[in-house]
Amino acid sequence: MLDGHRYIDSDGHVIEPEDLWERYLDPEFREEMPSHSLGYRGEPYAYVNECRVKGISMPTFLAGRAAPMPGLQEVYGEYQDMGFSPAAYTLVLDRSGIDYMVVYPTAGLFMTAVPELSAETAAAYRRAYNRWLGDFCAECDERVIGVASLDLRDPVEAAREAERCATEYGFRAVTVAPDPVTRYPLFHPFHDPLWNTLQELDLPIAFHAGAGTPLNVGVDHFYDWASGRGSAAFCMGNMLACMAMIGGGVLERFPRLRMAHLEVGCGWLPYWLDRMQSGLQGANRAASRFLPMEGLSMQPVDYFQRQCFVACDPDDPHLAWVASEVGEECLVTATDFGHPEGRGYRDAVRETLSAEGVSPELKQKIMWDNPARLYGLS
Repeated sequence: MLDGHRYIDSDGHVIEPEDLWERYLDPEFREEMPSHSLGYRGEPYAYVNECRVKGISMPTFLAGRAAPMPGLQEVYGEYQDMGFSPAAYTLVLDRSGIDYMVVYPTAGLFMTAVPELSAETAAAYRRAYNRWLGDFCAECDERVIGVASLDLRDPVEAAREAERCATEYGFRAVTVAPDPVTRYPLFHPFHDPLWNTLQELDLPIAFHAGAGTPLNVGVDHFYDWASGRGSAAFCMGNMLACMAMIGGGVLERFPRLRMAHLEVGCGWLPYWLDRMQSGLQGANRAASRFLPMEGLSMQPVDYFQRQCFVACDPDDPHLAWVASEVGEECLVTATDFGHPEGRGYRDAVRETLSAEGVSPELKQKIMWDNPARLYGLS
């Protein structure tokens, strides 16, 4: 809490230790063990992230090179020295005024984004990560909240893993990348066992991309351009997932399934929900624009208002507009702590409070009420 204001960080990140796979991967999958180098080091101080799976190094556009950026040592040096341990996260929360941080993977964003992986191996990688995260969160105080990482090659196994993580570790959500790992789109009944289980467990599905994998939407267009590929992976990937889940009828069939789009900003949302509705109906003909989409009983914006959330940056310039167009109840905010682009986490509460054109009531919803509802926090 900062100056009387409570804040839930809806998307922070862990920095996984490099021995995670040796310690947590099932023995029968050790021959296919992945590896990663991750953290902040060197002179100049730089971010290092290299994940290796079946001979593929990711992010592919870094190819193992460090990424120096201004201010990294100042904001992360102490926590790197602590190994981004549970104790480090307690310090972060105490110092920043963040009350709860919901944590997502870093290396784990990449480890099943390889086409050649079997469903069994991909599920084993996810179990290993979730086991480690369960132990990690158990060492933190209750302010660090875990999210189960799943793979969609086997939705029945993914549903089983979601239930295990909720029961054994108390995780409050599950996450997948928006990128397809099978020939089945997200709206195909192939995935229904997972959506049904999440609805019954009252666990939201959070889409979080990882730039620089062989599967994301930016591969063909921006192979050697990191910024272009990253923007496409996060922005276009989430837009396509949103289209699949709403336009494809998943939220129609599972009306209690909550969904979140993370690390993508919020300005795209009003346009995309409108184009879902009007693109085939005729954008310039008022009589047809609001006809129901095939298989849906409501308009896309109605599903989003009922079941969905989008994370805005603390200084997102589109925040007030999105609230007016889509609704105040769907917005949350996040710091991206742990990643280079999250180095402003220390000022996140103050930045959100200083947002122009946003009422105090809406700021309260974005910082606390909405994320508490998303993650089932009382």
